[in-house]
Amino acid sequence: MRRIAEALRGDFVLTGRPAWGYSLLCALGICLPLVAGVMLGHVPQGAAMALGGYLTVFGDAPGLPYGERARKLIVATLMVTLGSGLGALIQPYPWVAAVVVGLVAMTGGYWPVIGISSVLSVALTYFAPPGISVPAHMEITAAGGLLMTLLLVGLWPVRRLQPLRTAFETAGTALADLLEAAGRAPLSDESWEVLRRSAGTALDDAAKAFSLYRVSEEDDRALQRLLATLTRILHETVALRVLRAAAVQTGVGTGWTEELNEAVGALARALREAVTLGGSAGVPEALGAVGRFADQVEEIRRAAHTGGAPLPAAALLGQVRRCLDRIGMAVRSVAQQAVEGVEVGPRLPRFDRLRKPVFSTGHHPVRLGLAVTLAMVLMLVTHEHYAKWFVVTVIVSLRPAYRDTVERVVLRTAGTAVGAAGAAVVLAVAPGHLYLIVFIAVCAVLGFALRGASYGYWTIFATPLSLMLSDFSLPLDWGAAAVRVALTIAGGALVLLFARLLWPRGQRAKLTGRAVEMLEKHAALVRSLIDQDPDEVRARLSSAAAAADRFSDSLDRLDKEPGGSAPQRLRDAVTAARRLRDNALALFAVPRPSEESGPTAAVLDMVADRLENVAEAVGTERPEAPADDLDGVLDELGAHVDVLAARRLDEVAEGAADQMTEVRRGIMHAAAAQPALKGLSAEALRLAALTAPRR
Repeated sequence: MRRIAEALRGDFVLTGRPAWGYSLLCALGICLPLVAGVMLGHVPQGAAMALGGYLTVFGDAPGLPYGERARKLIVATLMVTLGSGLGALIQPYPWVAAVVVGLVAMTGGYWPVIGISSVLSVALTYFAPPGISVPAHMEITAAGGLLMTLLLVGLWPVRRLQPLRTAFETAGTALADLLEAAGRAPLSDESWEVLRRSAGTALDDAAKAFSLYRVSEEDDRALQRLLATLTRILHETVALRVLRAAAVQTGVGTGWTEELNEAVGALARALREAVTLGGSAGVPEALGAVGRFADQVEEIRRAAHTGGAPLPAAALLGQVRRCLDRIGMAVRSVAQQAVEGVEVGPRLPRFDRLRKPVFSTGHHPVRLGLAVTLAMVLMLVTHEHYAKWFVVTVIVSLRPAYRDTVERVVLRTAGTAVGAAGAAVVLAVAPGHLYLIVFIAVCAVLGFALRGASYGYWTIFATPLSLMLSDFSLPLDWGAAAVRVALTIAGGALVLLFARLLWPRGQRAKLTGRAVEMLEKHAALVRSLIDQDPDEVRARLSSAAAAADRFSDSLDRLDKEPGGSAPQRLRDAVTAARRLRDNALALFAVPRPSEESGPTAAVLDMVADRLENVAEAVGTERPEAPADDLDGVLDELGAHVDVLAARRLDEVAEGAADQMTEVRRGIMHAAAAQPALKGLSAEALRLAALTAPRR
């Protein structure tokens, strides 16, 4: 109950700004048909058209490019229209209707294109007052959907690039926040993880938005370069944090930290300015700050040559400077591309051939079909006038996850009670169609404005909105509101019964396979760092992150099963895997190992072997193979750094201070790689310990 209460509180927290412009367009698409129906004396037709527009909005995705939005809205209009026709066709055959509505619900669970709006269209049309022929009902519903589509995408020629620009702006801003955090004094791991996930998600969203646009070949290359540059900033920022923390621990003074903080702050401001304002005025200041930090590092390097500072620490700071240089060049590139901009001609979006259908799997569609069929049968037996509310509650409340279903039932019941009570008050105080239209407009504006920011508030306003639209032409009173509340509660009880009795508990069995996959993918990532082939490392990094996401998704699903609870150690394993990847990025940022780089390859091989051994033990439930002496090899690495430092000082004494010798290359790699290798090894061992079979 505590988790449910916390989830309900979260549903009423505004996670973003209300979309007032969007909600006004939705309210206009709903209220125009109602006003026209009342003024022309065709109230049922106006209500059917408004309902068609309302259900079509369920298929909208405001964050998508306008061409893709138009496609989704047109498909939603088609499905809602077919649903209304089917609902009108089965009106004379109640028992056939019970089976048909259940089958449509089950099909919608298997094929997402059908969607919940189509199932609602069938059910609401079946329960609607008769009097409109099947063809006329379909034409009216289609008109409502097309009107809503036109209103929502009518400004496409003017605002065609807005979703793409918003996606890249969000990604750039999130990266700027992450960059500031990487350069500041110690930030807690929890706070860093939040910013890290936010930046990664925003970058993924930008890549998805870009993939949906059709632009010219020149602009396509420009956007690809911009996306690659932002990804490079992310990787270098992660490496910067690891290296900065290691440099601080060397105790090589504190003056450089102030210069670093100033440089990182200036770069973050320049990046934020570039993606939000499209300007590059802050770039010269940022590059100047980077140059001042480079001068500070050079002073420390020269001091190290005379014994005034530890040489390994100076080499480590040199790698921090190189990371900062690469970030500076990337920020300058982003600013230049932002100033140049990307244009897309105002042509209408092209519709290619139909895509291959994507079908869902699992038991949820069957469970949904059975629940909806039973709900229809119960309402037919009781002959309840407002039966649609019982059936609709079952349709919208039964979710693929058990805990989501419980939360949805509680939230919908509470929302319906509040919404129906509000509707009852309005009906009692100000009856009449014109007053109802005003009330519907208010609910539509508030509901659609808060839909993307708070599901709880959306439920409260959507309940009376649906109530009034579906029964717009019927006389309503206080008793009708009370009956709807009772039917909603009864529908929620039926959903909870189905959810408890028919829910499979098989997610725990999938954890083993996904844990093995996560371990193997991270082992492959570690092994790819030996040769440091850029394409291979990036590919391994992406596949390791995807495997960890799938494992985390299984844990989330396990949490939502009846009586399920994901072990905290496995949650910690996901965090360890993410930190392992961060240290892998830091190691990838340092110069490639050379003959003088010491046991770097040996450490990586041993770490990969350890992860693969644990993966085999998890998959076969056999004891783990004996572990290698990883700690001993890491100690050898530290000793190797000291040896290289002494040899390098000898070279400096002989006049080779500015020459790029093999020894200098070796210490540049070994000194910078040592903290990343230690961090990577520690997180790998932690990941192995957390996922190993329990004895």
